Amino acid sequence: MLTGIERIAFIALIIISVSLSFVTFSRMFKIISRGSDPLNWKTVIKNWPRGLAVFLSQKTLFKTRPVVGAIHTGVAWGFTLYLFVNVVDVLYGMIPNFRFLPNSFIGDLYRFFVDIFSILVLFGVVVFLFRRFVAKDKRLETNDPVMLSESAKKGIKRDSFIVGLFIVLHVGFRFIGASFEIAIHGSDLSQPGANVLALAWTNLSNETLIIGEHVSWWMALGLILLFTPYFPYSKHAHLFMGPLNYMAAKERRSLTTLEIMDLEDETIEQFGASKLEHLPQKELLDGYACIMCNRCQDICPAYQTGKELSPAALEINKRYYYNENMKDFANGSDSLESLSKWMLSEEAAWSCTTCGFCIDACPVGNEPMVDILRMRQDLVLMESKFPRDAMEVFDKIETYGNPWGMPTQNREDWTQGMDIPVMREKGSAEYLYWAGCSGAYDDRGKDISRSVAKIMKEAKIDFAILGNEETCTGDSARRIGNEYLFQMQAAQNIENFEKYNVKKIITQCPHCLTTLKNDYAEIGVELEVIHHSELIADLIKNEKIQPEATIEDDITFHDACYVGRHHGEYDAPRQILQSVLKDSSSLKEMPRNKEQSFCCGAGGGNMWYEIKQGKRINVERFEEAIDTGAKKVATSCNFCMIMMEDGKKVTGQDKNMEVFDIAELVAERI
Repeated sequence: MLTGIERIAFIALIIISVSLSFVTFSRMFKIISRGSDPLNWKTVIKNWPRGLAVFLSQKTLFKTRPVVGAIHTGVAWGFTLYLFVNVVDVLYGMIPNFRFLPNSFIGDLYRFFVDIFSILVLFGVVVFLFRRFVAKDKRLETNDPVMLSESAKKGIKRDSFIVGLFIVLHVGFRFIGASFEIAIHGSDLSQPGANVLALAWTNLSNETLIIGEHVSWWMALGLILLFTPYFPYSKHAHLFMGPLNYMAAKERRSLTTLEIMDLEDETIEQFGASKLEHLPQKELLDGYACIMCNRCQDICPAYQTGKELSPAALEINKRYYYNENMKDFANGSDSLESLSKWMLSEEAAWSCTTCGFCIDACPVGNEPMVDILRMRQDLVLMESKFPRDAMEVFDKIETYGNPWGMPTQNREDWTQGMDIPVMREKGSAEYLYWAGCSGAYDDRGKDISRSVAKIMKEAKIDFAILGNEETCTGDSARRIGNEYLFQMQAAQNIENFEKYNVKKIITQCPHCLTTLKNDYAEIGVELEVIHHSELIADLIKNEKIQPEATIEDDITFHDACYVGRHHGEYDAPRQILQSVLKDSSSLKEMPRNKEQSFCCGAGGGNMWYEIKQGKRINVERFEEAIDTGAKKVATSCNFCMIMMEDGKKVTGQDKNMEVFDIAELVAERI
């Protein structure tokens, strides 16, 4: 199709584009390589089917905003198809009389799909541009007091416009070019859209049609070559970095489980992350993978209640820092300021509840919560900067073995009158029942412990407790960032596990569950740990216990993040509730439930200190429970119990609503 001069010009443009692209792309990967923990390329290669599956299915877009996700999927599929289309179009332009599989079913099918997806892509991009620039969807904006860099505030809209305009022009001119080709060579029913558009050119001369075809070809493919060097600077980088992110992801036992620090290695100069280069390469890759869709922000409990934290802003700030400092940082210069000065404020870091929803909802596998945990480690271990109440918690755990600061000798007081076997007397048991600190010292927690113990005795389970030998797992210490205290607590508990040959543990505290099962495994101690909801559901299923279905009131259930999102258990608590309800319809779900559940606000150490910005998270959640009209609120977590009880008081529902653990509801009816 092209003239000889046009071919030479196009080849020259390719050489220029490739040269410039090599510079920018190499800087992109040099930036990622600045990370502290290298990407495991064996893992990347091993996980390529996973990355490909995510890329092709776009299934991660449907976790939230399904309608927008469907439109985005159409755009993504269309753009993926265009990677092949552009190759075919280059051949069409450079090789005289070239046509891809003419007069064949496969060729016709190819042209049909290109035609249809061209329309879908144009429609989708126009919708997105309208949504951002005309409708000004609030979900695409970040509210004060979140720290969002000035370059990001200006750059997001600019880059969205550039990328949107590029796609519209690229796909649009390719579509127009196809219509000119049809007008020249005759009708093509395999391209219905372009065929209709070709009718508009009926009165044009052949010479004009040829000029139009050439201009369209150059505009479509020339734009590609002009855009490619800019690619690492644009949000479009997620097209390739998103799948790579999934391929590079470490297999975590839990969303909050980090690698164990070697605190005795004197050669290590930095614990946690203070600067960009302290983050692992995977977490630097996150910045390039980010779509800037704000889905993580949509569901973040801290952000939704008016606090400084936005996980989206964290990743966006990261991306624009790359763009502003690409040359220097890629060439080895240290980042000039600490992360808390430009990526995420200290106040925001402490407001994270570690609910894990930002990770679960991200369509490209980003882990902003992990960045926050690493920042906390630096603030605690390197700078000794943390909320005052957290210091008190550290002191209480270190001195008394529990964050309540209660005497060790009182840890088994909750067992009075129940004849609960203790390991130091019994010697061994099939199961260790781990009451945990809240189950031993908090009044409502004691009620839960007694209920679980009663159920286990009724089912004739061989169990025992550590009693006064039990000490805090170190969960709160680790989530807040005090790795030293966590490891100290873990060492004490592991010593007891070895002493009594403990292999199986039952606990009602999801935070203990996660720590014992996942964090201790990173140390090298593999334990079979189950949550009381799983135990009780199994006992009911196997008729080891048979609770009476006597509850007539409507009841709603609050999913604990560390049971659901972190542990993957949503059904067991509901099965338990159905066993004690007279009418199954009495279970009234809150709008945000199961995988979409909203946090109570206690996780990540927030149980022990209060972020005063904005609305209290537990109040937000309890108001949602009130709106169901239920008279009872059930949960399966000690911390959630405390937060729901507090929410009940703050909202003035003391006399109207009751809060129970699922174990209490069963224990009362066996």
